[in-house]
Amino acid sequence: MIDLFNRTHSDVQIEVVDYVGSDYDIDVAVQGRQRLLTEIASGKAPDIMELGYGVSVTGGFLPYRQLARKGYLEDLWPWIENDPDLGREALMEAPFKAAEVDGGLYIAFSSVWIYTLCGAESVVGDRTSWSLADLQEAFDRMPEDSSVLPFYTVRAWAADILKMSLDNYIDWEAGTCSFDSPSFRAALEFLRDYFPAEGPGEWDDNEVVDRQMSGRQMLHRNVTNLKDIEYLNYMFGGPCSYVGYPVEDGSAGSAFYPAAPDAESRQMLMSSTCKDKEAAWEFIRQILLPTSGKLQIDPKNIPYVGGIPVNRVDYEYTMNFLQQEDRYRSFYAPGYLNAECPIPTAEQIQRFNDFFNSIDKFILSDLTVYDIVMDAAAPYFAGDLGIDETIQRIESRVGLYVNENK
Repeated sequence: MIDLFNRTHSDVQIEVVDYVGSDYDIDVAVQGRQRLLTEIASGKAPDIMELGYGVSVTGGFLPYRQLARKGYLEDLWPWIENDPDLGREALMEAPFKAAEVDGGLYIAFSSVWIYTLCGAESVVGDRTSWSLADLQEAFDRMPEDSSVLPFYTVRAWAADILKMSLDNYIDWEAGTCSFDSPSFRAALEFLRDYFPAEGPGEWDDNEVVDRQMSGRQMLHRNVTNLKDIEYLNYMFGGPCSYVGYPVEDGSAGSAFYPAAPDAESRQMLMSSTCKDKEAAWEFIRQILLPTSGKLQIDPKNIPYVGGIPVNRVDYEYTMNFLQQEDRYRSFYAPGYLNAECPIPTAEQIQRFNDFFNSIDKFILSDLTVYDIVMDAAAPYFAGDLGIDETIQRIESRVGLYVNENK
């Protein structure tokens, strides 16, 4: 994208500055991220920034919501609304609304994943929210040797339940936090009771698939592509329910997440001090425009767009593609190489659309806060500390970090 932009613009050029390095050195990444934040705070922010990625080897996401509230980022809604090829109606509104900060949108992204838990409707019910007690009640009805998630799932993998809601417990402007809530307590209890700190090591992939298809695995984690709709219906042997992680406030137990950055998936920010906002928008807008299946190599295969597309044309194009008879529907799974998923029904497509539009959370939380919470909760997970003392410990440690970075 940068090369093409620079070749076609003689009056303005994009210069790349790599802050975190490309060799996955954690120390370099963390130091580079901090250097970038220092430059932003001193009024020397780059014109365009990538969000980063939510893993330690890249230093984690930039603190998107804090940067937006401090006025360092440009609100992109006016640019979208005034763009002749876009407008709000050109985008799937739910993920963009979920990414808003005080009504403004300060990030552009081409596709998303959904952090959620999915199960057979016959087991978990037809709903997009449930409590920990609801989950426990459903699990009690499962066969004796069942697991909530694949039997190899470790606590860190299931901790998406924390990432979904960390921002709810923090007031960055005041520099304070409060984690003493029913939902946070239930999340810690869920992680402690159902998932070990370490997995079994090696496992048999055939057993993984067999357990799910025989009804001995209650839930599946995450939806990363629209083709998952047919895959999950097949694997659960009937309609899939996107029930989400257990929450105690009745909200949707699922959250959008930026799709992993690759050749077709990007997340970009424009600084409020950008020297040429027209040129910056001309570059950023490309990731919001439709591909309309241009990326597919084989017309019988689903187009790959690096996650669930957020451009409405691409989203609807892919949904229509899923319902075509003349396309490949087989998927790979150990022992099921030639399995052919049935075409999703109109009802199943509508069920997913309703689920997608019900989500009002977007995971863009500070990775450091997550690391602090997991470390502070380790004695609780090990059975060495009570829940009240654990929450006090988390509030103390996170509070210190938040106050230093408000």
